Amino acid sequence: MDGNEVEPVGNPGGHRGHLRLCARQLPWFRLCLARGDVSLRKSLAGTEAVVTGAGRGLGRGVALALAADGARVWVCDRTTEELDETAAAIEQAGGQVQILRFDLTEIAACHEAITEIKTKAVHLQVLVNAAAVLKEAEVAKTSFEDWTSTLAINLTAPFVLTQGFLPNMLEKGGSVINVSSRAGIAPFRGEAAYCASKYGLEALTKCLALEFDTLPLSVNTITPGLHIKPTGLTDKQIVEATPKQQQQWADPLELAPAFTFLARLTGEVQGLRFNGERLSAALNEEGVNSVLARINELAE
Repeated sequence: MDGNEVEPVGNPGGHRGHLRLCARQLPWFRLCLARGDVSLRKSLAGTEAVVTGAGRGLGRGVALALAADGARVWVCDRTTEELDETAAAIEQAGGQVQILRFDLTEIAACHEAITEIKTKAVHLQVLVNAAAVLKEAEVAKTSFEDWTSTLAINLTAPFVLTQGFLPNMLEKGGSVINVSSRAGIAPFRGEAAYCASKYGLEALTKCLALEFDTLPLSVNTITPGLHIKPTGLTDKQIVEATPKQQQQWADPLELAPAFTFLARLTGEVQGLRFNGERLSAALNEEGVNSVLARINELAE
């Protein structure tokens, strides 16, 4: 155990199945906090993080934030030029970065990426599944190709990557952050494939939380809110957006406190869903200790 970790005391026994997850929303969690059971790194220095969808938008912002906190970041996307821009921004800020280009819709490519990262990464402890695609169409007009590609990127890839990196993250404690959406809890007309993928991602996160609640791994979802450019938007689409839309978008780095906080966790905070804007604001205004003390109040 290095100096960046708080030694976990361990979980009290007696909870089973969903009761373990529910315990996160009961006084037991506050007791864990008071006794020092919640593991939170002081920084991400000495760790490595994988961020998908890191070529632009939110994914790029998350990669920059984690690198600024000391992590060596593996930036992943399928567009070389955009990944180069992300890497250049990280290096310019003094961060450490590795580029890995692959297509999340291809399972074989995902497994090859997992193998390459596991071979070269020494302290892989953070996975952020930020890549996402939204193709609007009512069910009657949704092609099978669009349906399968949406689920492949938004749901299957997070499953495959999480499964592949679990041994590494469990070794010294880690955090899986799945970027979700309002579409993960509410239906929207013309977004059947997207909603199905995000509902599935929320369920996957909660199932992982149940399975690993006694182990040093945090698994949670975060929604970026309404004012962050969607990761799926290309630079061309951003340029073509109306002035009103552009004015509504905020810098993804405004969510840096939320992602950095969740990335530093190594257990205990499990299966929760956070609004990135709200969590970041709370961290900026109250500090880490206050946020930990009322973490379930801040969860959606």
